[in-house]
Amino acid sequence: MIRRPLRLVLRLPLLVLALAWIPVAILTAVDLDVWWPMAALVAFANYAILGTAVVALLALLIKARLIALIALAGLAVLVVPRAGQVVGDDQPRATGTRVVVASANVRFGRADAAALMRQVTRQRVDVLALQEDTPDFTADLTAAGLRRALPYAAAQPAPGAAGISIYSRYPITAVASRRGDRRSIGGTIELPTGRRLHVRSLHPYPLHGGQQRFREWERDTTSLKRTIRSVPAPAILMGDFNATLDHQPLRTLLDAGLRDAADETGQAWRPTWSNGRWATLTLDHVLVPPSVAVREVDIRDLAGSDHDLLVATLQTR
Repeated sequence: MIRRPLRLVLRLPLLVLALAWIPVAILTAVDLDVWWPMAALVAFANYAILGTAVVALLALLIKARLIALIALAGLAVLVVPRAGQVVGDDQPRATGTRVVVASANVRFGRADAAALMRQVTRQRVDVLALQEDTPDFTADLTAAGLRRALPYAAAQPAPGAAGISIYSRYPITAVASRRGDRRSIGGTIELPTGRRLHVRSLHPYPLHGGQQRFREWERDTTSLKRTIRSVPAPAILMGDFNATLDHQPLRTLLDAGLRDAADETGQAWRPTWSNGRWATLTLDHVLVPPSVAVREVDIRDLAGSDHDLLVATLQTR
């Protein structure tokens, strides 16, 4: 048992930590992430859940009942709105073509192109969205068999982080981005049944580069609504959003009727990015329209990249 003097010493810091969930709850509940450090804090909401649970356990161990109640209340506030993210949702009735889509941030073209192509072949990917796609990486991917598997493309490889591409098994007609949407590329594909889908690869700026970059991240994400409203087919958005489901710009897309594929299958808490040391976040997403059913989501390690390969099996009506 923890001795009484030590219990007394622990109470004040535990109380401070027990109250730490309050700003996180406020920032994720309302649109107050107007300053980039606030938005960065929102990204770590799941860490706040873990930390609050630890505080509640320690408070119970030292018999600090009030602190334990505060922490347990915080757990309820943080967990209840997110409980559905770990439970699969009912899907719309769909008996049409199955389409396997995949998205990968290839980290300035440093990812293992051959390993990625093996995954594309193994998973029978029909549409591949890439971010940070460089000319050299495109050449390596092509040498590994990209254009044999996915012969159609709307691609803009570029040095550094600017390259963005989408490759398809099916014919694709490129569709230009709308005003303000500078960080996405895509087009309309025609399935063997004749049904059309709009597919888009996107990569908004990361939000941690100061207030100007934060504003660009916000505009890049919300401007996607104008693009998807202008296309003649149901839109599927794939990419490194540099945002979690708690971020307001991404929530505006969900409020517009799109659904997160991982959330639909109860895997919204599975991370897709790691800094290699301590942080893991869910930054990569596949967003689908109401008419498309999500049958499966798979997250695979991608050698050479700090992001995983996100694969979703979808089915049309």
